[in-house]
Amino acid sequence: MKSIYIFPLVGLLVSLSSPVTAKQAIPSAVILIPSVTLENTPSSEIRHIPLAKQSAQRVMQLRGTEGQSSVDFNVRKDELVTKASVNLHYTYSPALLPNLSHIKVMLNDEVIGILPISKDNAGKSLDYQVEINPRLLIDFNRLKLQLIGHYTNDCEDPLHSSLWADISGNSELELTVQKLAVINDLSLLPEPFFDRRDNARLNLPFVFSAHPSLPTLRAAGVTASWFGQLAGWRKARFPANLDRLTVGHAIVFATNDERPDFLKKLPPFSGPSLSIMTNPVDNRSKLLLILGRDGNDLRLATTALVLGNAVLSGTQAVVTGINEGAPRQAYDAPKWVRLDRPMKFGELIESPQELQASGHNPSPIRISLRVPPDLFTWHSNGVTVDLKYRYTPPVNIGESNLNMSVNNELVHSFRLRPAGTGSESARMQLPLLSDALFGENRDVLIPSFKMNIRNELQYTFSFITYKEGLCSNGVNDSVRSVIDADSTIDFSGYPHYSEMPNLNYFVTLGFPFTKFADLSQTVVVLPEFPVSQDIEVFLTVLGHMGEATGYPSTRFNLVNPKDEAKLKDSDILVIGSAMQQSLLKKWGDQLPVTINGTSIKTSQPKLAVSFLYDWLGFQTKPQAEVASQEQINSDGSLAAIIGFESPLSSTRSVVAITAVAPEHLPQILDALDNDAQTGRMQGSVIFVRGNKVDSELVGNTYFIGRLPFWAALWYPISKHPYLLVLMAVLTVLIFAFALWRSLKAIARRRLHQVK
Repeated sequence: MKSIYIFPLVGLLVSLSSPVTAKQAIPSAVILIPSVTLENTPSSEIRHIPLAKQSAQRVMQLRGTEGQSSVDFNVRKDELVTKASVNLHYTYSPALLPNLSHIKVMLNDEVIGILPISKDNAGKSLDYQVEINPRLLIDFNRLKLQLIGHYTNDCEDPLHSSLWADISGNSELELTVQKLAVINDLSLLPEPFFDRRDNARLNLPFVFSAHPSLPTLRAAGVTASWFGQLAGWRKARFPANLDRLTVGHAIVFATNDERPDFLKKLPPFSGPSLSIMTNPVDNRSKLLLILGRDGNDLRLATTALVLGNAVLSGTQAVVTGINEGAPRQAYDAPKWVRLDRPMKFGELIESPQELQASGHNPSPIRISLRVPPDLFTWHSNGVTVDLKYRYTPPVNIGESNLNMSVNNELVHSFRLRPAGTGSESARMQLPLLSDALFGENRDVLIPSFKMNIRNELQYTFSFITYKEGLCSNGVNDSVRSVIDADSTIDFSGYPHYSEMPNLNYFVTLGFPFTKFADLSQTVVVLPEFPVSQDIEVFLTVLGHMGEATGYPSTRFNLVNPKDEAKLKDSDILVIGSAMQQSLLKKWGDQLPVTINGTSIKTSQPKLAVSFLYDWLGFQTKPQAEVASQEQINSDGSLAAIIGFESPLSSTRSVVAITAVAPEHLPQILDALDNDAQTGRMQGSVIFVRGNKVDSELVGNTYFIGRLPFWAALWYPISKHPYLLVLMAVLTVLIFAFALWRSLKAIARRRLHQVK
């Protein structure tokens, strides 16, 4: 019996059935592949997880009588931990009393072990292993280390400097993991292909026929952007397997004319469908089959997957109709800040707990925000933050404060005042936390030059107390603090204007392609006969864009170099090695760098350097004009990202990802996964040679966006200091001459009146 589900958000109609007729896409129960050789896979594996990787702390510092630090780790739904332990490397203060002091090890708030403290080992680096009962592990786990420290039997200061213990970040969790079989059910999606419990990089193969067509690859690109969106900060990689199955979960694309070899014997598909089956290579992992009669059916099936997966269930779903909805508007990506109104902090976080902290010196409250790269903030007073915060005041407050930083750079510090003083004492109530909370509301201006593309706001509460006597305790043991979710940051009112090319925009946020979150004004150009490396780069870059916007890329166009007419009035992403990508050869005269086989032609920029320029405080940087060109023959590995203005449409951008040979292209993906390297990527050309990355700004520049009249007049002039000095001198001379003439006229009138 069939049932029809209506998905109102995108107008999705999906027919769910199990089993199906032979004319429909075949469910997993019917797919038999006796020709595939089964491989023996290990039943379990041992994982070593450094605490530094999980906590982002090189050293976990425990301070005070009850200093604590915690580490979160997760267990995938398709895995079972059969054995677990935590191997700790720690050091503690020689002042701690052994009979009163110890370090508690807790898992999900349950004590699992005690680290001993003795006089003989004080100040030494010690090793200790704590066994973990696997039955205590759940999906999301928290390992907490708490110092119970005392340095005297009499009156003591709970925050005394001698109360300390350090846990090395080299300490590690050791987990023995058993892989589990998962039922074939689409309602589990995106699991097991992506599991949010897994903190590792998503590595998800895509399987195609030996020669996939552009419509098939476009459907795969949409799917990759969705999985990249889900992976988020974990990052994602999508290897392309052409007519080849491997061990592990994978996504398979097939039409009646394009099928991987293991699906050759299936009857013809009658329409777009999604199926899930067990991978015959290991008899455990899963394959998500995206099937259809042709590329258009695959487009419908992938759109149903990325926009309407909440209504999927069973082993198979046949898509009978879909309405994708209206295209996205410019700059409305879900992961970007709002530009039409102030944005609440509550909209920038996933859970209200992210805005809360506890303790006298808690870890910073961190809020991430992404800003469009072309937001023009020249001569801006700053970005307005309406900050509301609450805290539990200690009995006696000394130099307690709240420090506000942007990207680890201090912006402002607020003095925390004792409750009951000031006109704002009525704001002491916060139902989510303690009743004894004190609130304040402040307007802050963040200087625009401190804002980057990806930013992090950090709010650090620090409570300092003073004792009035030897045995008096003025310390409140339950200090709580919170940044109100109704606090706002306002990016509205700024124009969009930027000098291009700037490849830092592309590697950081996928800009200018991600200006529209669905990539509706983007055209991707693949070689006429793409190889697996071309496809892997294409899929992974689409995954990066899905992560950057928080929305799947459902509306980009995919063409080959012969479809040049389709490239007008669009931003263009060109992918392919120099030997395969004919567009790069055709546009060679416009490129700052041309790669032809082993021959590399590079341009060197002019340098704008002068004593007066630097003395006046203006930033010295290379000019875009070419000073010289060099041609080099090299047989080494080289990949490059090149940015330039589209030869077909002014103010439109082209980004080319290319290499000397196809096998060198994945070096680009390795570099994009390295945050330290992406921070150094900029200019119009990025060279990647193994682990080495170099950037240059060379070639013609152009501007995108539009400025208000006065900004459009003064901004270009501000870039020429000599002209500014000349204009200032001329202005003074003109004013002086006008003043001289005015005074002379007044004097002449007075003399005339006297006569």
